Amino acid sequence: MPTTKRYRVLVSWSHRKWGPQQEKLAAEGSSIRRALNSALLGFFSDASNREKRRDAHVNLRVVIWRKKR
Repeated sequence: MPTTKRYRVLVSWSHRKWGPQQEKLAAEGSSIRRALNSALLGFFSDASNREKRRDAHVNLRVVIWRKKR
């Protein structure tokens, strides 16, 4: 039975109008790949920040690490 682990995700991108942007997210998953997938899905599907994240799909940098308990 897989256990879920907690991860922190730092997403960085360059917006054409506002310059460099960063967003720190929390994610859970049974592996780092699954946690990254859920974090990016939430990042791009958030309607309240759509204007701010519009250019993120062009050039994206992601750093992810597991939180210590």
